Amino acid sequence: MKKKIIIILVVILFIIIDFIILFFTLNKKDIKEIKSPKKEEIKLETKELNDLVFEYDSDIYLKDILEIDIEGKLDTLTLGDNTKEITNDRTKYILNYQIVDTIAPMIMGSTTKTTTKGKDINLVNKYLCGDNHDSKPNCYIEGSYDINKVGTYNLTYVAIDSSNNKTTKPIKLKVIEKSKSSSSSSSTSKGKTALKTYIDKYKNENTKIGIDVSAWQDNIDWKKAKDNGVEFAMLRIGYGPTSDNEIKLDKWFNNNIKKTKENNIPVGLYLYSYAKNIKEAKEQAKWIVDKLNGQKIELPIAFDWENWNSFNKYGVSFKELNDVAAAFIEEVEKYGYTGMLYSSAYYLNHIWKNYDNTWLAYYTNNNDFKKPYIMWQLTSSGKVNGISGAVDVDILYNDKETH
Repeated sequence: MKKKIIIILVVILFIIIDFIILFFTLNKKDIKEIKSPKKEEIKLETKELNDLVFEYDSDIYLKDILEIDIEGKLDTLTLGDNTKEITNDRTKYILNYQIVDTIAPMIMGSTTKTTTKGKDINLVNKYLCGDNHDSKPNCYIEGSYDINKVGTYNLTYVAIDSSNNKTTKPIKLKVIEKSKSSSSSSSTSKGKTALKTYIDKYKNENTKIGIDVSAWQDNIDWKKAKDNGVEFAMLRIGYGPTSDNEIKLDKWFNNNIKKTKENNIPVGLYLYSYAKNIKEAKEQAKWIVDKLNGQKIELPIAFDWENWNSFNKYGVSFKELNDVAAAFIEEVEKYGYTGMLYSSAYYLNHIWKNYDNTWLAYYTNNNDFKKPYIMWQLTSSGKVNGISGAVDVDILYNDKETH
């Protein structure tokens, strides 16, 4: 009886083992079939574009090259041969392109320079010599002159960049005798034009008439200015960095912003900047934000860089200078303010790129400026009640498309 039970148990055990082996064998097959399906191979079509040539720092959009709906721009900041691979909708694009610099340096300045006999002159730095790519193009004078001998010398100013682009400009140096008179009696004061003249000419439903001021205007009676027709003001907050590497607060800024607010005059700010790199530009923007200490302003904060007479000493390219301005604007906008670039028409046409907000300085009755701007400084000879001296007059456009 005991032996029978043992035999039965052994048989049952073998049945169970066979069942387990069968179960795992079937499931292993199923798992294998699940894990190893037949893969459908996705083949990418390759399209190669060769012999593409683009100008340094130009805006080249991928959609224009590939003729497909794709975002992004090509990197055009590295001179020489470049390759970029882009995969889009089962197509791999290989772009083999070259970046070249064919733009010659610029020489800016009047054709004739004058110096007195015996007085040395750095004629190279009397002109702005700059390049879109090179921070220090090779700038020099061809021809000879003698500052100890009165006369007119015909010379050539030459500028060559690292891509061997060359610009020449015929110039004259006049060496004259020292003036015998110890003082000049020819000093004349520039006439001022009443603000009402500009209001009558330019005021409409799309414009506001305002002024921009600094410590040069001294103590302003802002109530009188408003009653005279001032609808907004751009206040200089400061300037720098100075020789001691500091940014200086305009001595009348705190009074000006206090009094404009008391008289409900909308304000914007500007900083007269000597920044030579992105780091300094960002520090200046942060300095302004700190000085405002949370105060709201209605108009933009402008980056005002006008150091063209010293440009050669800065050692920056036009591209680098634009990067400085863009960094300042980006930094103030990071803190919720609106950024703006201030410059004259000449430099806006020749050096600065287009910015979303531009404050144009152009002293003319016939404003033929073609690029976009939101504010126009049209004179430095305005006469406004409450201000003792001359003042800049500005027009603010409510709609930038209508001026």
